[in-house]
Amino acid sequence: FKFSSILIILPGAGYREKSKELIFKQFKYLIKEKIGLCIVNFRNCDLKKRDIEFFEFIKEYVAKVRGIIKFIAENFVIEDINVIGISFGGIIGFIVCSIEERIKRSIFLISGANFEYITWKSLLRFILKKDCKRNVCKRMHKIYKKFIDAKLYEEIENLPRKCFLYDPFTYLENLKGKDILMINGLFDMIIPFYSVLEIKKRLKNCKILWYPGTHLTLKYFFPFFKKSILKFLKDGYKCRC
Repeated sequence: FKFSSILIILPGAGYREKSKELIFKQFKYLIKEKIGLCIVNFRNCDLKKRDIEFFEFIKEYVAKVRGIIKFIAENFVIEDINVIGISFGGIIGFIVCSIEERIKRSIFLISGANFEYITWKSLLRFILKKDCKRNVCKRMHKIYKKFIDAKLYEEIENLPRKCFLYDPFTYLENLKGKDILMINGLFDMIIPFYSVLEIKKRLKNCKILWYPGTHLTLKYFFPFFKKSILKFLKDGYKCRC
């Protein structure tokens, strides 16, 4: 079976073997359109890890996904490689797509940016272990945003907290030349809608599709987006910054 392109799928934090079956079932319709599927195996992703462990996990999987992309590019006659990130997989996806020139089109399902919003203003605040107090985190993010606005990216490395190095918000500037499709729930209490709007404000080349549901109800609305995903993977959106 000859594929015209490959879609690398990055699952969410709750990935299990059963998750692989569900993900394959959802996306197998793309195989008929000559789009190959590569589901990355996310193991040992525990949201309750300490910050330093959690960010090391992100770093490890960013490297793993980049290795997969390199392997596909070097061993198959396929130049069109795309990425789709689901929930936490979207965090990995944002970073990978910002530093991988081979990736031209990216899809993010129920994912967003700005760790302050996600960490302190969503249901994850009851799950994630946080090294900072709320007021400290808020002040640090104000400084962080000023660095972003001034494009002082090297200064971010000098901030006392390393979470900023893994926040998709840091990498949005590098995504302005790529096509991006996001699908998010209006009533998502894990990835709040305003953390999605933060991305849209900075990326004109980003298309957002909304569904009237929560983080966990995407699977019920997913069939309505199949055609949009297929069209995007084949044609992209011609809107460029």
